[in-house]
Amino acid sequence: MTCHHQAVADFDIQLEMVDLEIKLCSDDQGVLPYQEAKLEELEERKVKLLAGKRFHANAGNAYWYYIEKQKID
Repeated sequence: MTCHHQAVADFDIQLEMVDLEIKLCSDDQGVLPYQEAKLEELEERKVKLLAGKRFHANAGNAYWYYIEKQKID
């Protein structure tokens, strides 16, 4: 269960880094024309990271539920 919580923390750091990279691809007027492809790659990466974070958060909660249920039974 702890490994899933550690994975979620790592995903948070990676998502923060992707957000910073996305900000670097734009200026006050919007996306820089020569950064459009990179921005698309970063947005796809962000979606994959969020899916991974969701998986690990759900897995950690499932393990917690199972452990709590074993205490009751």
